[in-house]
Amino acid sequence: MKLVLLGDIALFGILSKRNNSNIEIYFKDIADYLSIADYVIGNLETPFSVKQKRNGAKSAYIYSDVENVEILKYLHIDAVTLANNHIFDYGKEGYETTKQLLKENGIEYFGSEGKSVRLTVDENKLSLHGFCCYSTNPLNAVQYGRYGVNAFNTEVVKELFVNDKEDGYLSILSVHAGLEHVNYPSLDSVSVARTFASYNDYIYYGHHPHVAQGIEMHKSSLIAYSLGNFCFDDVYTSVSKAPLVKLSENNRSSYVLEVDIRNNKIFSYKIVPIYIGKDKLHINKGVDENTVKHYTSKINQLSTEEYNKLRSSLLNEYYAERRKKRNIYWYLKRLRLRYAKLLVAGYNNSRLYKKNIKIS
Repeated sequence: MKLVLLGDIALFGILSKRNNSNIEIYFKDIADYLSIADYVIGNLETPFSVKQKRNGAKSAYIYSDVENVEILKYLHIDAVTLANNHIFDYGKEGYETTKQLLKENGIEYFGSEGKSVRLTVDENKLSLHGFCCYSTNPLNAVQYGRYGVNAFNTEVVKELFVNDKEDGYLSILSVHAGLEHVNYPSLDSVSVARTFASYNDYIYYGHHPHVAQGIEMHKSSLIAYSLGNFCFDDVYTSVSKAPLVKLSENNRSSYVLEVDIRNNKIFSYKIVPIYIGKDKLHINKGVDENTVKHYTSKINQLSTEEYNKLRSSLLNEYYAERRKKRNIYWYLKRLRLRYAKLLVAGYNNSRLYKKNIKIS
């Protein structure tokens, strides 16, 4: 069977039916490609919301108009994970509306309330799991099975993988984790992902960095640390006319991951480059195999100190660009209770990260 995995899906801005009368033309090339896959899975980053009432303390909120569920169908997407840091941006209403629309349109979802999906395609048995790491500062990330997004907990994943193996399922793990705009995963993420391969053969596909990261085979498992953006637009806030996040070439260039599964085993995989253009979503243009190999090579070539310096330099470069656009008015607008709450949330999430992620 041909399984295709997609990165971050955000249906707003020019990627919304309401703002783009040529939306089907925009997605036509990639839709044609996805139509021949046996099963397509992506990370739905934008909740569908009717009331559009923001929830919690965040620097940026994103949502999608309800009619954009038709774009998911047009793209032949079979299932989405809801385990990310934006699915509760518009509270319970946005989350419940999203679940209802997905059900009505025959699109499976997983990654919240302890929900997984098991399916059989061409005699291949797949088990889909989704988790959101506290490193992404999520809203409503909770203990597995409770109401909210599945918080990434290594012991829970281990138990699920052991059960999958006993039942004869290949595990497919979606993880929302890491630093945004950095092309190299943390060494914690590498260690955890490799450790999971001891419990069952599985496919790891990550998102949240909004840029592509490396891919490696470990034992009989496939680990794709970040697929980057599948479709995303500039992000605006209410405190500035300039975008909080303006897509760079790094954000626009990514790939989708095509995996050939035979007899419940990973037979081969292929990187299909994509590029978020202003006119269309380009296919076979974006991050190629050599670039991905370059990202992967650094994980094993550099010492821990060198590797962490490389990651920090990319992050500092990104924030240096952001700081150029800030003036006294930018800072004054942020002297609000919401931003104090953000700092407290960041501290709590750091504490919860250490509690939930056990490094081998």
